[in-house]
Order: sequence, then structure tokens, then C-alpha cells
Amino acid sequence: MAWELAASTLGAPYDTMDELAKTFTETGVAKIEVAVGDEMKFTMTSTDDELKAMRDELAEKANVSIFSVDSRVQVCNPDRTEDELLESLEHCLHMADVLGAQYVRVFPTAPLDPCWTPDRLPGLALPDGQNLAGISKRGAAIIVKALPLADKLGVQPLIETHDSHTNGERNAMIHAEIDRLAPGNRVGTIWDLAHPWRVGEDPVTTFEYVGQYIANGRGLVQIKDCAFPGDQTPVLQGTGRVPLAKCCRLLKNGGYTGPLSLEWERRWYPEVAPLKDALVAARHAIDNLPLDAQLA
Repeated sequence: MAWELAASTLGAPYDTMDELAKTFTETGVAKIEVAVGDEMKFTMTSTDDELKAMRDELAEKANVSIFSVDSRVQVCNPDRTEDELLESLEHCLHMADVLGAQYVRVFPTAPLDPCWTPDRLPGLALPDGQNLAGISKRGAAIIVKALPLADKLGVQPLIETHDSHTNGERNAMIHAEIDRLAPGNRVGTIWDLAHPWRVGEDPVTTFEYVGQYIANGRGLVQIKDCAFPGDQTPVLQGTGRVPLAKCCRLLKNGGYTGPLSLEWERRWYPEVAPLKDALVAARHAIDNLPLDAQLA
């Protein structure tokens, strides 16, 4: 049996709701992540009534459910106060509750060294006296402060392998502190398969660090492909070099049974193919995985 394919609305940022529904219907997508941003349909200022209307329209027209709210909350950003970040995270947890979503994505986003390149684990440009461990603890503390609301609503924060904490090793640093402060928590990870790979971390190593934070409903896997590590421009799934089959073997053997969610970043790369084409390619790539990388 092939993995379920899900999708992020980041791949069609300016499509109408009718166009989105048509794309999801024609490609068989039943679960979606909604990207949150000032320029997106789902924004931090959307009212509950507006959120419910968009949720219901997608459900009615395409039988689609929303399973993740992809916020841009940056829990390790030293330029925002802890109170500001906590307020933003709690607001996104509320949005997820209104939309019926299980997850809220957060970014780490400590400031990067200006000489950063996509194929190298980035150095950090932190204020004097701060280091990676300290900024990771700060991010963890903010997430822990949001856990009472998250637990009340039944929504799980997910830390993406992204920016300052691109690989599994750094992602797990935040989790280690959360686990120390809040034993038994359900905070998870979004393993974006491309990001740790492009900075040189083997998927086996990534899974050793974050496997426990994605298995058994705790987290989420995003797929994307690129031509080579130094170029983040999306290419159709299966035409690049991100090792999807290897990752899926790890996921299958490690207890992950959730969807493979295509994060087609057309918002940032408007020249790439439409989301429908990307979903068709992703479905083909998933359907043609070796048997030992299939879900069952």
C-alpha cells in the first residue's frame, strides 16, 4: 500500500478556494496543511468566522480536512520577546482548534551567519553571550509555556527541521530541553526530508535524532525534491536527488504511519510548475517506491 499524499497550501498561495478545491479533488488529496502569513488566505488576523468558512468550504467542495496550521512563529528568534512569541504561538493553537487541525508548525529561526549557504549547516549570528544551546533552551521554554493551552485544545506543536536547526541533531536539542521541563509532553517534529539532507546529515542519522518525535502520531513528514544540495529551488518529486525511498524505509520501520505532505514552495519560487503538476509527480514517485519503502 502506498503512503497517503497530503499537501500544503504554500504551493498555491494565490489560488481561489474554488481552484484549491479543484486541485485537491483532481489529485486525490484529502488532508492539507494551511500556510499562515499576511499574504496568504489564512492569516494571523483571520477571524474565527473566516477560518470556519474556509474550513467548511474546502470540506464541502473537496472533502478536504486541515491537519496542520503552518505558522511562522520563530521560537528561537532573539529579536522577539518571549511574551510576543508565546502570544503568537497560543494564537496559532487557537486557530488550529477552530480549523480542526491536530498540529501547529513552529520554526526555530535563530539568526544565521550572513555567509550561510544552503548546502552547509549554518553558523549562527547570535547576540554577545548567547550560544546554540542557550537559544535552543529559550525556544523550548516558550513552547513549554504554551503546553497548558495545547493540551487543553488537543493540538500539538511541531518543530520543523529548518533554518538554524535544520538537521536532526539541532532539532533534538530543543526537544531535549522540552522533555526535561515537561516530561511526557507530545511536542513533535516536522521532518522536512530535504533540509537535513542538503546540509549533509544522512537520513539514518536524522531519524536517530527525531524518529521518536514523528512516530505514532507525534509528528509529520514533509516531502520535497531539489536538483542538488546547494539549490533549494523545488523540482518535481522524483526528478531530484533527495533520497525519498531511503527515508520511507526508515519511516516504515520506525513507526511513522502519517501522510507524506508535499510542501511545494511556489510561494517563494513562483516560476515552478503549478501545485497540481507537483502533486501528480509526487503521487507517481510515492506509488513507485520500492516495496520495502511502501507503508505496508
